[in-house]
Amino acid sequence: MEAFTMMWCAALHRRGVYGYFLPTIGQSRRVIWQTVGSDGTKLIDRIPRALMSSDLNNSEQRINMANGSVIYVSGSDNYKRHIGMDFCYLVWDEFQDTNPAAVDAFRPMIRRNKGFQEFLGTPRAYNHFKELYFEHEKDPEWFVTNLTIDDTYDEHGKRIITPEDIEAERRAGMPEELILQEYYGSWDAAVRGAYFSGQLTEARKQGRIGHFPYNPHYPVYTCCDLGYDDAFVIWFFQHYNGALFMIDYYENREKDIPFYCAIMRHKITDWGGRYAINWAPHDIENHDLGPGKSRKSIALQHGVRYNTVARPARKIHGIHVVRHMFPRLFFNEATCKLGLKHLTEYRSAYNEKDDVYSLEPKRNSATHAADALQTGCLGWMKSFENESLKKQFEIANMYGHMIWN
Repeated sequence: MEAFTMMWCAALHRRGVYGYFLPTIGQSRRVIWQTVGSDGTKLIDRIPRALMSSDLNNSEQRINMANGSVIYVSGSDNYKRHIGMDFCYLVWDEFQDTNPAAVDAFRPMIRRNKGFQEFLGTPRAYNHFKELYFEHEKDPEWFVTNLTIDDTYDEHGKRIITPEDIEAERRAGMPEELILQEYYGSWDAAVRGAYFSGQLTEARKQGRIGHFPYNPHYPVYTCCDLGYDDAFVIWFFQHYNGALFMIDYYENREKDIPFYCAIMRHKITDWGGRYAINWAPHDIENHDLGPGKSRKSIALQHGVRYNTVARPARKIHGIHVVRHMFPRLFFNEATCKLGLKHLTEYRSAYNEKDDVYSLEPKRNSATHAADALQTGCLGWMKSFENESLKKQFEIANMYGHMIWN
């Protein structure tokens, strides 16, 4: 409410084009056009009609101010429609869920017009909003703040959300990670329904996410998830002192197998090391239509020998094995930031209507990093800890399905 009010007030002082963007155009209509405040007044009706030159344009979600300023309300999913408009002021609401490409598209005109941008949102771990926040936290040209319930009061000086309210939320079943995220602005709170939320939180507490670069005394292992239109992902890791150190992460798309083999050769050459085992999922055995050869044989021709890891009968079984291995995983944060972001976001599909989580993961950009790590954990245990793997099979088989096909 405050950001929208600030925008239309600014539009009265400087004639120009203004934009208020939410992640989707549907959200923008619900939030700006339909939201009713605690006093019963719609947000859009808070603009005095005497300050407008015409009635609201509901179809285009456009507000024409009396001084000639124009305000557009839209979604970042619809940003291309507004390219070319000479914006001098933009608000990005719920920026953590906004398409970052939309912001980049309007940067030149904001810079040319000596304009302003506001970024509002809810903290998320390993998110572009978090990167923006910490990049400019101490920048004198930016105003940056993270307000929690301890900092937020009404016009009478009373807390809007009290500690008693938080306790009531806990008793009502609100997950602790959601409380930390929504009420205390935590950047490290886990995503609700994330498979590895507890494991990642514990890893950070124990200092297992930090500076763990390549160690020249040990060979390098890799695990991957194959893709072309989807991401092709590679984790690079080493084993010593009873732990697995994830030293690097790489992903790309729309490249062929020889390209990724070249990436692997270049990395190991730069490190001056050697590979031990490279694990790949079952589809490494598939044949490419062009050369008519399996991807595994093509990779071998380009200097990379893959060991095939069988596919779990159900995805939840592979996820269980990753959770079992997690206490031994260390991450070099500088080179694995994108992979860690994906692991943070890898979560179960949620059915809002029935308020239940599926046993199947939500398919999104996080899927491939998690699948690659699953391949590595399954491959490692099958190769070196088969008895322990069988025990994990027994635990996971409580779901009633065999893990291995």
